Amino acid sequence: MDRIHTERRPVDGKAIASFVLAVAAAVTVPWLVISVVLSLAAISVSLSSRRTLRANPHLRGTGLSLGGFLIAAGSLVFSLGPTLLSTLVFWIAPPT
Repeated sequence: MDRIHTERRPVDGKAIASFVLAVAAAVTVPWLVISVVLSLAAISVSLSSRRTLRANPHLRGTGLSLGGFLIAAGSLVFSLGPTLLSTLVFWIAPPT
């Protein structure tokens, strides 16, 4: 029986890092500053990973990179959204 040997393509390290940073950001949503910093770092690394993956088709990690971006964007919305919304409401209609 002939075995077909397929080589596994390496995974982009930045894709893994963006996913790990995004999950850490999602876990730390109750702590605003930590979550925002981790989210912004994950988004930045994820976008860099997407550029690398487009330039080098031999690398894997597109799903990890996209997942990292989406999780980081969601945790950024959940951590900053209420703060920005309450600031906007109090700016428009200050309490009397």
